[in-house]
Amino acid sequence: MADLEALKDEYIDHMMNPRNYGKPEHFDAKGIGQNPQNNEMVEIYLSLDGDLIKEIKFMAIGCMSTIVTGSIFTDMLVGESIQEGESVAEEFLKNLVNAPESERACGEMVAKAFLAALVNLDHRRNGKDEASYTLIISEDCSIDEQA
Repeated sequence: MADLEALKDEYIDHMMNPRNYGKPEHFDAKGIGQNPQNNEMVEIYLSLDGDLIKEIKFMAIGCMSTIVTGSIFTDMLVGESIQEGESVAEEFLKNLVNAPESERACGEMVAKAFLAALVNLDHRRNGKDEASYTLIISEDCSIDEQA
């Protein structure tokens, strides 16, 4: 029960004090995870020192679950390598099948925004003049309510 209580406390803390929220003045890559069903989106900005994530910021047009997920996800990646971040994002996407249906899209938007930022980084490093890269999510967070 103590683990569940600690998890609840962490969730509330990230909800009340989201980490890494906002747009940095300078960044090396920008990725967008977008839900075309309702136009919700997450933008992730990466500032790097070589292949290390020096700073990661996010902004979202979405529900509180999206903000909390963005805060927790980005907090885990500060100081990690790009490769480690990619592994975390891929594992995160695999584990979404265990999340409540109504929250899967929130997590997918965050992880795909990060992966889109990695695509944008690759394009920029290979000379492509690209402001950002967008990945569309496969889940939809709107659940039909029966009257």
